[in-house]
Amino acid sequence: MAFFDSKLSDEPKLGESIAKLEKIQGGFKQNLANLHRIIEMLESKPELKDDIEVLKKDVESRANDLENEVERLREDLKSIQELLGMKLDNHNSRKT
Repeated sequence: MAFFDSKLSDEPKLGESIAKLEKIQGGFKQNLANLHRIIEMLESKPELKDDIEVLKKDVESRANDLENEVERLREDLKSIQELLGMKLDNHNSRKT
């Protein structure tokens, strides 16, 4: 008898869960529609593509500058260690 009672008490929970899932699904559909609208708007403005390309080139340039700066700092560190009588290879071998 307890098995039968638990089945009846599960039905409202299942109905509530289905209603919640349908509400979530509706929210997802609305978000998808909004994203499509935004994408269409962005694609209709070619000047945005140009701005994005300019920003992308600027970011790439800055990344290259940082890589060059890091390399220069590594070379400076190596020179300083050599001046102090330290060998870079011995220092690195202790880390591994």
